[in-house]
Amino acid sequence: MRPPVFVLSGGAARGVAHLGFLAAAEKAGIRPKAIVGTSAGALMGALYLSSDCTTAGPWARVRKTGYGQILRFAFSRRGIFSSLRLTELIGESLEKKTFEELPVPFHATVTNWTVRSLELLSSGELASAVAASCALPPLFTPVRRGESDYLDGGVLSILPAMAARRIYPKDTLIAVDVNVRSPRPLSESRRKEKRRDENWLSMAIGPLWLSIARASLLERSFADDTLPIPAGDYPLFSLSSIEKIYELGYHEGTAFWNRKDMWERLSGDGPEDSRGDVRGRP
Repeated sequence: MRPPVFVLSGGAARGVAHLGFLAAAEKAGIRPKAIVGTSAGALMGALYLSSDCTTAGPWARVRKTGYGQILRFAFSRRGIFSSLRLTELIGESLEKKTFEELPVPFHATVTNWTVRSLELLSSGELASAVAASCALPPLFTPVRRGESDYLDGGVLSILPAMAARRIYPKDTLIAVDVNVRSPRPLSESRRKEKRRDENWLSMAIGPLWLSIARASLLERSFADDTLPIPAGDYPLFSLSSIEKIYELGYHEGTAFWNRKDMWERLSGDGPEDSRGDVRGRP
């Protein structure tokens, strides 16, 4: 069977778990046929693909990034922070500058604010498309591409499995949702850490994000398999927790690729006998 299509959810800082998942896939020798991502999922997917399906370079860049580099006041009625600075920073981080240069197809999920519709961008300049997918209102101003203004794809599809299924109707879709909460009760130390990590951004956006994330439950039905990574235990904008979030994604991803039924689904055999089908080829 051909390699799977990865569908990566939005999730702000929680999206670093996608890099952990992709690192686990890289270690297992799995290269996706395509990636469809929203917001943080689009950013992590673009960094990974721009580095020729490797994660070491992107992870090093993400670890060095702080709010001071990302946020520039926009002095605009349309958003608090400038999407132009966001676009510049993403462009500086990407080794490849256009969709066409990437080793496998990539689709950035965005909300077309001009016509109020969901779109998948998959050609032309890469940085502005990824920035548009990450332009969460009202924090960031809309990103202008062509004749339209674009906002975060998570406004309409935080886990774009439905859109991915339309593009890849016969392929195996693996969706990764990083907004899931752990079923285990949090320890007292973890609850204190969580309260400490909360800030005005998470308190302003968090309640809205809960309702958006619930819509991902419907989207999951369009994927062949969904990996729920419990990064939802961490605040949306907690850059101080990205090391733990990355490790969580790597741990969950490793367990996922060690599942015998997953290898059987992809290739009809176990990991050792399936290398020619799903490992290392787009």
